[in-house]
Amino acid sequence: MKRTHYLWIAIAALAFSACNDVNYKKTKSGLLYKIISSGGKDSVAKVGDWIKVNYVQKIDDSVLMSSFGKMPAFQKVAESNADYTPNEIFGMLKKGDSAVTVILIDSIIKKGLATAETLPPYMKKGSRLTISFRVVDVFRNDSTYQADFKAEMDRDMPRQQKEQAEQMAKQQKDAEEARRKEEDELEKSGEKAKQVGALESYFKAKNITVKQVAPGTYVQLIRQGNGPVADSGKFVTINYNGKHFDTDSSFQASSFTPQLYVTPLIAGFQDGLKGMKEGDKGTIYIAGFRAYGKNPPQGSPFKPYEALKFEVEITKVSDSAPDQPQQ
Repeated sequence: MKRTHYLWIAIAALAFSACNDVNYKKTKSGLLYKIISSGGKDSVAKVGDWIKVNYVQKIDDSVLMSSFGKMPAFQKVAESNADYTPNEIFGMLKKGDSAVTVILIDSIIKKGLATAETLPPYMKKGSRLTISFRVVDVFRNDSTYQADFKAEMDRDMPRQQKEQAEQMAKQQKDAEEARRKEEDELEKSGEKAKQVGALESYFKAKNITVKQVAPGTYVQLIRQGNGPVADSGKFVTINYNGKHFDTDSSFQASSFTPQLYVTPLIAGFQDGLKGMKEGDKGTIYIAGFRAYGKNPPQGSPFKPYEALKFEVEITKVSDSAPDQPQQ
């Protein structure tokens, strides 16, 4: 453990010294690199082998990505074709070796590999992309690589799921805050009351009995189930048919299992599902400000502030996600 720790300190120091190109070699394409040998007796990786690495990727002094605390990366060794990537030195490495590669953003542009306009905004002219990595293992065939990849994936899956859940929760929170601000403005202008009034007039004219479950969201229950109740955090399996309110034409019909108030969904749809039971069948009516609002997704079939309705059937409510089919 200590040896690995000190090794990464050495790699960090090398990455820092790259600013002056001190003791760095160059590949045919001009890629700067430095290899720290482990002193091991294993043979170097050959074309077709898989290398397993822990890595840190930096742009100048800012860390972009790191595998520490996460799943290592796996890369198949290919023929070196002077492509100005770390692939050029993979065939020089063996298990336990460490390396640093330095890619100059100016060189990427000069070689025609990208333009200043197509590069990410954090990759500016004059910057350097530094990739420091340590070869954890070398696999000589696909079967041993696949077995190790699966083991690493299984080990890292809880972290990935937690990270994804946190990201989705943040997206949901940000979207809800943006909707709340938008709704406040609509309420002041009277547009919110207008959209709600249009729905309620429709219900009255058609003699439809509905229950208002949230501002701008109504549920018409057609068949009542007796299963568990859908609530925040529950996994709700749904058969649905999404329709344009004005024309009653379908824009999408499918089945899926969202986690309520975790999976990003339009606000009115979440509000409508909450409180329904397994076995329930009905229709959720959503005013435009609780559907896609002022700015529907680009290329979608929705108009700004368009009211929607979803014919839904709740087939299952569970505390856990359904088993995923093997890919």
